[in-house]
Amino acid sequence: MILHDVEQGTDEWLNLRAGKPTSSMFGSLVTGTGSPSKSLEKYALTLATEVLIGGPIDDGWQGNKFMERGKELEAEARLDYEMTHAVKVEPVGFITDDLMRWGSSTDGLVGDDGLVEIKNLIATRFVELMVYVRKNEKIPPEYIPQIQGELFVSERKWCDIIFYHPQFQPIVHRHTPIESYHVTLKSQLTKCLAERNNIVKLLSEDSA
Repeated sequence: MILHDVEQGTDEWLNLRAGKPTSSMFGSLVTGTGSPSKSLEKYALTLATEVLIGGPIDDGWQGNKFMERGKELEAEARLDYEMTHAVKVEPVGFITDDLMRWGSSTDGLVGDDGLVEIKNLIATRFVELMVYVRKNEKIPPEYIPQIQGELFVSERKWCDIIFYHPQFQPIVHRHTPIESYHVTLKSQLTKCLAERNNIVKLLSEDSA
């Protein structure tokens, strides 16, 4: 594992991620229930595009009000977690495996074993989440690929996913590595990189 000292959101961070599978997109490789995803080829095409253009894809999208709100509340959510759990969350820029094949931009590291992922939700989405958790005693499967992906990349022992809205009590769920999930994820990552490389090779030969 390599910790890269970069600030999230900067050009340096974007360029470091470009062309690499990252945990926020691992749902394109493995579903929340641990099955191989059918979106692998499409994701590999995106990664190949980044390799070919030499950086992140810019399709003109500048974010939206929900993303901006999430950024504004992240520090508040982190502080609430630190005070409630009597811990210090250390910011992290980007994490990769030792060969820099894939990476993760988690929201913070806790001690030597933990990490946190913060999700700031609008009120209706937060209430929807509370209903789901109350009925199922677990979080929706859509969040699992990123959580397990961050654990896989960081090699940490646990991840607390924090769902936050300033008008509600935060929901914190701790997750530990699922070995079978990581086996499938690694296999899918290998296939994704192979497909990315095949596309790059094909188009590079075509333009030579």
